[in-house]
Amino acid sequence: MIIRPATLADRSAIFAIARAQSDRYPHLRMDVEKVHEGLKEVITGKHFAYVAEDGGVVRGVLLGLVSDNLWAQRQNCNIVLWVSEIPGAGAKLLRRFRDWVKSTRYIKVAGMSPDLEVDRRALSLARRIGFERSGGAYLLFN
Repeated sequence: MIIRPATLADRSAIFAIARAQSDRYPHLRMDVEKVHEGLKEVITGKHFAYVAEDGGVVRGVLLGLVSDNLWAQRQNCNIVLWVSEIPGAGAKLLRRFRDWVKSTRYIKVAGMSPDLEVDRRALSLARRIGFERSGGAYLLFN
C-alpha cells in the first residue's frame, strides 16, 4: 500500500470512488462536469488531495477543500471525501491530513461534519489523533 499525493492521472479513479459515495444521497444528482473540474482544482490547488494505492490501483482517497473562514482570520479546510477499501489506509490518510494541516499556517481549523451514518471507529480514530468533537463536527485547530 502506498499513500501519496493525488495527481491529475488519478481523477478517473477518484471520480469512481466519489460516484459510488454519491449513491448514499438519493435526493441529489451528481453534476459530473462540476465534479471533474472540482477534482482538477483540488489536486492542483492549495487543497489537500491524497490517495491510497494498492497494486497500482487507487482504492482510497481523502480530499480537503480550503476556503475562507467567516469567523477567523485564517482559512479552514473541510474534508469532503474520505473513503478507503484498504485496511489501515483510512487511518494513514487521516494522519497525513492532520500533519498537513499542522504544517500549513494559513489554516486555522480543519475537520469534517459527518452527515450520514459513519463507522464509529472512524470517529474514534479522529478523536485519538487530535480532532475535537464540536456538536456534530470533528475539528482540528491549528
